[in-house]
Amino acid sequence: MKVIRLLSERGDKVVKNDEFETIYKKYSTELYIYALSLCKNHHLSQDLVSETFLKVLLSIENSHQYIKYWLFRVCKNLYLDYIKKNKSLQSIDINEIKLLVEDNTLDKIILNEQRRKVYYEVLKLQTSYKEIITLYYYCNFSLKEISSIIEISQGTARTLLFRARKKLKEVLEEGLK
Repeated sequence: MKVIRLLSERGDKVVKNDEFETIYKKYSTELYIYALSLCKNHHLSQDLVSETFLKVLLSIENSHQYIKYWLFRVCKNLYLDYIKKNKSLQSIDINEIKLLVEDNTLDKIILNEQRRKVYYEVLKLQTSYKEIITLYYYCNFSLKEISSIIEISQGTARTLLFRARKKLKEVLEEGLK
């Protein structure tokens, strides 16, 4: 909400403020979940979401027809830029996921305990599986939209989602034993 206050302090039109606030309320939670699936770090996820919405703020005059798609694309690009600058991030330890439990942010977003456990297992999957499951189930993108975001064909997205579901099912069944 700091960004919204910044708008007011700059004296920009109220319409711009309302439009930005609507976009923020509608997509911030999904964008945070997506960012978290990419980096597995609460603070970095918040930074990615903030930077993404800053870009919205700076380009709100340029009406984006597919704003949700654009937001997720910007967020992913920001993350990739961050990785390029910080090569050490490529070897994130799976144990860092436990920090998410302590942080409690995800608990506030995903209220159902069983769904939260499934999401923690999704975070442990390889990057491509984690990304497609997050976009499809948690961010409600279609396979066509996902194929554009990830820059793969629709058929490849369908196959990737099938394999990701299969792997997640194996992991979840293993956890029940």
